[in-house]
Amino acid sequence: MTDWTKSLYTFGYLLTNDEDSALRKLAMLGEWKSRSVGGFRLFVHPEQRFYCFEAHGRAYILVGHAYDPFSMTANEEEILKHLASFEFGSEAYRDSIDCLTGVFFYAVIEGDAVTALCDCAGMLGANYAVVGSAKCFSAYSNMIADIYGLKEDPYVSSLKRSKLFHLYGWYLPGDLTPYPEVKRIVPNTEVRVDDDITVNRFYPRRPYTEAVGKEYEERVAAICKVMNNTMRLIADKWERPAISLTGGTDSKTTLACAKGVQQRFAYFSYVSLPREKDDALAAQSICGALGLEHRIYDVDTNPNSYPDYKEVSKLLERHYAFLGKANANDICKRIVLKEKFDYDVEVKSWVAEVARASRYKKYGKKSFPRKIRPRMLTSMYKVFLLNRGDAVRTDARFKEYLKKTGLEDALNDTDYPWSEFFVWEIVFGGWGGMALTGEHMLSNEITVPYNNRALLDMMLRTPLRKRIDDQLQKDMMNTMDDRIEKLGIHVVNGNETKKRELFEKVYYGINNALPW
Repeated sequence: MTDWTKSLYTFGYLLTNDEDSALRKLAMLGEWKSRSVGGFRLFVHPEQRFYCFEAHGRAYILVGHAYDPFSMTANEEEILKHLASFEFGSEAYRDSIDCLTGVFFYAVIEGDAVTALCDCAGMLGANYAVVGSAKCFSAYSNMIADIYGLKEDPYVSSLKRSKLFHLYGWYLPGDLTPYPEVKRIVPNTEVRVDDDITVNRFYPRRPYTEAVGKEYEERVAAICKVMNNTMRLIADKWERPAISLTGGTDSKTTLACAKGVQQRFAYFSYVSLPREKDDALAAQSICGALGLEHRIYDVDTNPNSYPDYKEVSKLLERHYAFLGKANANDICKRIVLKEKFDYDVEVKSWVAEVARASRYKKYGKKSFPRKIRPRMLTSMYKVFLLNRGDAVRTDARFKEYLKKTGLEDALNDTDYPWSEFFVWEIVFGGWGGMALTGEHMLSNEITVPYNNRALLDMMLRTPLRKRIDDQLQKDMMNTMDDRIEKLGIHVVNGNETKKRELFEKVYYGINNALPW
């Protein structure tokens, strides 16, 4: 049976100038890898990797993994050296960061100051806090809470009491964590912790335009080139990479973009719920038609089948900072994959949804008002049917988020579609980082090929209608490997029903119209 004590805060890290408190409160940090960097100590989970490079009086740190499909660089030390070659904070420096794919935390230490950011969509958790004179950065907000005995925000406690809080995932509005002292690093921003805390937005920073006509065709070809480079880098970087495959749009597009290296990947699906069987069988049929081997993990979801079920359940609850409990099938899935996953890394097709106009689909809309309002975000965040006080308090949190992170000004200056940033920075940044880091990577390492800001920007700059209809993904598949689209195998998300779309649309409209 797995020793789950070694999985506490799996694939995590802690960067702190208060080493003594960290070691005193979390004895397991003594078994983690560590390094002194300036006046800080970096602790890294035994299964996690980290890289450091010092130049120009600065220490550059990357925890996790990164690769650049534009320059075809897969070595993290070379990436850090390249970043250090630019004027810190310059446009060229930003462009270079935008080109990175991976699951990582990145920080630059200069004296007592730390400037930090997460990967494109925050797939590796990234949180920060200043408690007294202590400065901390961690993949897990609860790790910082453990060290300093922090108490849960009463607002968060109130949200959790709602029977509908579990809908849409365990995450919080804006940059909040359950603890007032700890904040989340929002994707597309960097946080500088010195004598003061400042948040600087660096994307979007150029006017928004859509590629149409011949320019659209060229854009699709460029996107496919980046994705194909990405899949080639993954195939080179890991000895035994495996693509998590379903019958859905995103993973099929990933498979198509692996053209030329498809045989270097393994392919798998899992069945832990009845609806997942259709996905697994569809994936198996697609692989069979392409001459690729495919494996299905059948997960027994009876908790009584696993002596360590309760232990893993409590572990995941802590990783989710006690915002909620994992579903039984997900707990069983992690136990099974921890024991039986035979590959070096799982290629997961998350984050692509940022560019798929998902909120237009969700609410059956062809357009949203141009100007963003906090209540619009509140309506997308959770269902507040009776607890109107929490709705108003959530409006205030989103208002603060728009101002603090500079998103409202950036959208006004560049004219980007704002609903995509809710998915990008709140859904994936808030829920995705906790889920992928603390739950999914409990069983195996994961890389996310779409987790690249420059790539997502290219995808966002295609016509909205094509993104709503998933025509962009279809064009990508037909450009790279038209066999997949011609098979006509497609599984629709079981949650995406007309009845649910109607409910979502009605609620969204009513909640936006209410003055309280």
